[in-house]
Amino acid sequence: MDARRYSYDVGGVQVLFEKIIERLSAYELAKGAILHILVDVCQHFRFGCGFVYEADHEQTFILKERFAIYAASALPESFKLEKHLSVEQISTLLSSAGYFQDIDDREKKKLGSCAHLFKSSTVMLVPVTDDDGGIVGLVGMMDRRRNVLTSEQARRAAKMVLNLLSNSVKLRIFQKRVEYAHGTLGNILDNMGVDIYVNDFATHEILYVNKSMAKPYGGLERMLGKKCWDALYSDKTGQCEYCPAKKIIDEDGNPTKIYSWDYQRPFDGSWFRVLSTAFRWTDGRLAHIVSSVDITENKKNEAIIARMANYDALTNLPNRRKLFIDYKEAERLAEGNESRAYLLFFDLDNFKKLNDSMGHMVGDELLTQISIVLTQNPLTSNHIYRLGGDEFVLLYQNAGREHVQRVVDFLLGRFVQPWQLKDVSPVCRVSIGIASSPDDGRALDDLLRNADLMMYKAKQHGRGIACFTDGEIVRLKK
Repeated sequence: MDARRYSYDVGGVQVLFEKIIERLSAYELAKGAILHILVDVCQHFRFGCGFVYEADHEQTFILKERFAIYAASALPESFKLEKHLSVEQISTLLSSAGYFQDIDDREKKKLGSCAHLFKSSTVMLVPVTDDDGGIVGLVGMMDRRRNVLTSEQARRAAKMVLNLLSNSVKLRIFQKRVEYAHGTLGNILDNMGVDIYVNDFATHEILYVNKSMAKPYGGLERMLGKKCWDALYSDKTGQCEYCPAKKIIDEDGNPTKIYSWDYQRPFDGSWFRVLSTAFRWTDGRLAHIVSSVDITENKKNEAIIARMANYDALTNLPNRRKLFIDYKEAERLAEGNESRAYLLFFDLDNFKKLNDSMGHMVGDELLTQISIVLTQNPLTSNHIYRLGGDEFVLLYQNAGREHVQRVVDFLLGRFVQPWQLKDVSPVCRVSIGIASSPDDGRALDDLLRNADLMMYKAKQHGRGIACFTDGEIVRLKK
């Protein structure tokens, strides 16, 4: 039937609407529904060609669906809208939710017209817009003939149907965006170097886990839906005693602040800095998100730094700083309890002469050999510190005087024996000063000062002896 003689049928449009709804109910948008609807619309309104374009991130409109009863070469595969439509035409397209153009061959040659873009005499366009009013797609029909739609009523009906199709395209675009966003977010979460899992705050069932978190535990399927303690541990039957859940909600059960803690994984010893916080899951329930970053290398570096700060580089003995740390910790543990501590302060007699005569390398070798012997002997192991130079300290907590005297006897006896070094075997006796807490003070500085005074007293009495602050002098037993 000739388009000029086409009689618009209101009842036919209703049937068309019902057919479109049926197709939308039966098809997935990505699997043919839009193309079939496009064919139905073009055939109903007697248009020779129909099309659907979607804009990419650069606002280039790309042809997604087409229908044509003749060669469709006139349809561009892609275009920039602003190059073919004027600002006024784009405004009309948006403001009236559609655009109709029916021009003769002479007008068709003008730039900036839909007819020029699609090389047709009749064009009907309906925009697909996002929530911000931007054009993200175009739905339309075109024909080489003029006067395809001869009445305003027919044009309104065609635009209504194309608007319905436009909404379907919009839904498809948003579905794709959600899929892209989901995939992108998943890739980000899987590759950002942070392990993440989310569990239901009430049931502790894992709702989400990223791949890096799941991998050491057997994969996603081994974690999703399980109680967090069942997924993460083999020896737990309930909530972990150190779980910070109560620290991330207020009295009313609402999320508060992020809680940070360090955790060492039991099966491989790896360390993690863990961040826990509560938030609302997609369905409104309260959830607990746990994210963690591997800090094993940091812990190793911290241990190295701590070692450097607390241990002597030459002898590997604990240094003065470590002595104060250990004494303070011992005081904390013994708080409220009567306890006695003994501090033995000693240095090597005539060590300077040995350095001057044999060289500092020999002196260092001697100090190293002394540290090895004292750390291997059960009387002095775990009690010996190097303050610097040839000065050493032995600290005994909760020790009796008899035990200290045995230590003194060992030191005096060992230091009259030669030290077997690489090239020489020097003998270097020691002078020892002994102070005790609480008699000589409770502060470590007081004990060090009093023990130092006793050490110099020992040197004044002939060296190679030990002096207690109560006046007792201990000499080497023959």
